[in-house]
Amino acid sequence: MLDSHYRTTWRRIMTLHTIKLVAAVLLAPYLFLLHGTAAAQGGTTPGQITLGNGERNVIELDGLANVDEGGIFTEVLINCENVVTRRANSTVLTFTKVTIEKPGWIVLHPIVDGRPNGKMISGYSYLQAGLNENTSVRIDHPAASGDKFLVMLHSDVNEDRTFDFVFVEDGVNVEDKAVFEGRRMIAHIISVP
Repeated sequence: MLDSHYRTTWRRIMTLHTIKLVAAVLLAPYLFLLHGTAAAQGGTTPGQITLGNGERNVIELDGLANVDEGGIFTEVLINCENVVTRRANSTVLTFTKVTIEKPGWIVLHPIVDGRPNGKMISGYSYLQAGLNENTSVRIDHPAASGDKFLVMLHSDVNEDRTFDFVFVEDGVNVEDKAVFEGRRMIAHIISVP
């Protein structure tokens, strides 16, 4: 009876340990989206994803401007039989220089409860390969000065100029993947000027 108790306890410990290990391995690269900015401003540990610019992919933050263009946009959404039109106030941010190695997108994700929400998009704009100057991104909801966003680069994987923000099988990545140089994701936390 005692032997049976030890086997049951050992199985529970090993099952719990296995679940924790599998979860850690699968989720580790993406915890920065759930728990803040990883090591964006601080020191790093080996294997940790950081945020910032790379050598071939750069988002220039100097000169970031909030461009007031009247601030109203209209969007038409078509979903099977339903057609919905939405009008809302908006904000346009202009980035003076963005360099991307291959065609792709500059994307804004909102900061919600102090953390980037990688499953929501606030705005995006297409980028040609190379240097893009005075790139504007319209935030598709009201945003006030001081509101925070994660600005990052995504590649246009199939080069169809359609932002494919559809989650793939792993539930973490999207078809048009985030741009990395090594373990550095080309991204920054910004505040609306």
